[in-house]
Amino acid sequence: MSFVRQAMLLAATILLLLLTPSSADEPLLAVDDECTAGDGQCALNALQVRATKPSLEPKDVALEEEELEEGAAPVDEPRQEDDLPQEAVLALMQQNSSEALGAEKGIHIWHYALPCWSQCQGAGFCDKYCGPNNACCHYLASSDPPECHNVQFWPVRTFHTCVETGIKGGSDSTSGGGNLIFALNPALMKPSTAPLLEFYMYRVHSDENYGPENQNMANIAGALWYLHNEIVWHKGLARSGTYFSTAKTRIEKFKVRTRATQPLWNLGMNFGVVNAFDITKCTGPYSCTNFKEYGYAVGCESWSNKASAFPHSQWYGKNKYPGATWYSLPGTCPSQGLGQKTKACLKTEPGGACVSSTMPTGAGDCTYLYEKVGEISINDLEGLQSPDTFKAMGGYEYNKYTDKGVHMSFWDGKEDVTACQKRIDTLTAMFKAKYPALPDLPDPACDFNQYKFYHKR
Repeated sequence: MSFVRQAMLLAATILLLLLTPSSADEPLLAVDDECTAGDGQCALNALQVRATKPSLEPKDVALEEEELEEGAAPVDEPRQEDDLPQEAVLALMQQNSSEALGAEKGIHIWHYALPCWSQCQGAGFCDKYCGPNNACCHYLASSDPPECHNVQFWPVRTFHTCVETGIKGGSDSTSGGGNLIFALNPALMKPSTAPLLEFYMYRVHSDENYGPENQNMANIAGALWYLHNEIVWHKGLARSGTYFSTAKTRIEKFKVRTRATQPLWNLGMNFGVVNAFDITKCTGPYSCTNFKEYGYAVGCESWSNKASAFPHSQWYGKNKYPGATWYSLPGTCPSQGLGQKTKACLKTEPGGACVSSTMPTGAGDCTYLYEKVGEISINDLEGLQSPDTFKAMGGYEYNKYTDKGVHMSFWDGKEDVTACQKRIDTLTAMFKAKYPALPDLPDPACDFNQYKFYHKR
């Protein structure tokens, strides 16, 4: 079907919906409008048919309350028979009006953009309802099972819905697997005595939506140093980097809770080494052997002293952002890159995000939890109101050779400590103004010591 005809059908459908009288309690998509797998026109057809149906009888209120009491799904998880959130309706209409999501992007998701918690009996692999190797997951829910932690595309982001996991393996979610990579260390198989830390991490990110695991994070100073040193000096607002071309557009804020594993805490440290990741695959340092010895501990790196300035020691003495710190959150199957992870790997390399837990225990596979709490656009940070005009006038965010911008002064003075602190204060104030209800949580000390951590080398 051509795009023009699809657009006409969608417009006619919306008009028909608007003109057709219906009960106020009647859902836009009822349970008998359910889309079956592989039918690209299903949701559009369902909307068209739905508009011609007579009003349904009002629901039995007592029965509805009884169903909620049974606890089939948490109160924030909609069911197919309930009124769908607007985000889900829009996602369904977008998918089927263009047939693009499945055909052009190669995405194969059953029951696209619909609730799945009840049908799948919770989060995790759900082949029978979501499709082969697909799962029922919630965007940025760190306590969901490991198969939910590397999802790159989300039909909706406000409730559990079917997604592609990118995990290879058979349809049986229990197939494959073996012992945890740190199973020979008994201290990593139980909770630790390390203290619980609660603070904020930040991520310089693009417009793409995926979790922060197997990614590098930072405090505010560290995020600004990353932007200044690696991103904003590219011409034309490219905001790309050495190893990627997708433009960075925003700074995300996460509230995290962390607890060190016992072997790490025995050395007097709350943080391990910052691991480097390339498309979710751990690439160092030292072939990422630290997971076997210390579990999936959260890593930190700062440049306040030589002991913690690792593995990027080349910036020791050059990073002028006071207190700048980077973090790493080791996630599922870090030995494999995106699209190469397997169900067997999920079992042996579960990562550090705590599954079905409200608090990190410090066991080797439960060292952190996170929750996204806000974001600030880079344009807003810089006070850039019209990017197109800025580029047309020859604007330049920052020229690393002249140490200043053109038609912009925000990044002037990369090695000026006072200017760097002013940028830190500016971003801190912006987050405070935009999210005043968030509590003030101080940055923890980055106590990683490379000499103690790698004492066996």
